Amino acid sequence: MALSEAVFIGVDGGGTGCRAVIATRSGILGTGRSGPANVSSDMASAVENVLSAIEQASAGLDDLDITKAYAHLGLAGVMTEAQAASVAAQMPFTNVIASDDRPTTLTGALGDNDGIVASIGTGSFLGSKRGDVYQFVGGWGLVLSDEASAAWLGRTALAETLIAQDGLRPMAGLATSIIARFDGKANAIIDFATQATPADFGTLSPLVTQAAAAGDVLAIDLMGRGADYIERAFAALKPRRNEILCLTGGLGPDYRAYLSLFTSARVRPALGSALDGALMLARRMV
Repeated sequence: MALSEAVFIGVDGGGTGCRAVIATRSGILGTGRSGPANVSSDMASAVENVLSAIEQASAGLDDLDITKAYAHLGLAGVMTEAQAASVAAQMPFTNVIASDDRPTTLTGALGDNDGIVASIGTGSFLGSKRGDVYQFVGGWGLVLSDEASAAWLGRTALAETLIAQDGLRPMAGLATSIIARFDGKANAIIDFATQATPADFGTLSPLVTQAAAAGDVLAIDLMGRGADYIERAFAALKPRRNEILCLTGGLGPDYRAYLSLFTSARVRPALGSALDGALMLARRMV
């Protein structure tokens, strides 16, 4: 498939999966999906999954010289310039930029507009975009950060379940559901937690959101703690008059009901995804 126009590749990689899109300015040529791509957790696997997603996206485009494409990779866990350069060097493209997933998330959600985004998925961060100026809060990883994220929510629910197991709070509702997940054994929770990745912890977050919707006191408290973090981070970004807030990621929209009326009134739907943002940034490379 020979093309006279420029070809662009956008990649969005995170703790639960990696997505790729190949396009021209005229439209999409192909898409692909693969496993997790968090550079800080496992760079080798991240690179492998990025290449796998791109390979899927290029299926059927046999005559396309993909090495001449302009690529932007937005990957969770790219914390330093050295990491970005290492990832870029392992790609088969002449023109490639590797970044963390924050600029791609903001660009996808806001397009060319200004605003603030709360990205709440496996990990979490908040960021503002004003012209070409970005500012971020959080996103330092689960060990020291990622409040309100699915991983944080799952891990905190486990900790609260152990508190209930010790008799310091009622063993009911959410705590009962979680301990049942581990056959009623506290030691099984410890075994899980010592080996769990952020994505593993995140698999427990639906138990929290579902229990909160059903009125469980503990679950509502956890969602409230997450919402409080979003509120404080939003305030730290100094929102301007009438500036919008987009709640993105798999968990982001679930927090709207727990935000203050002031903040909730600012919420608007995201224009697109982080993958859309990666493609937009790739197209800006020319």
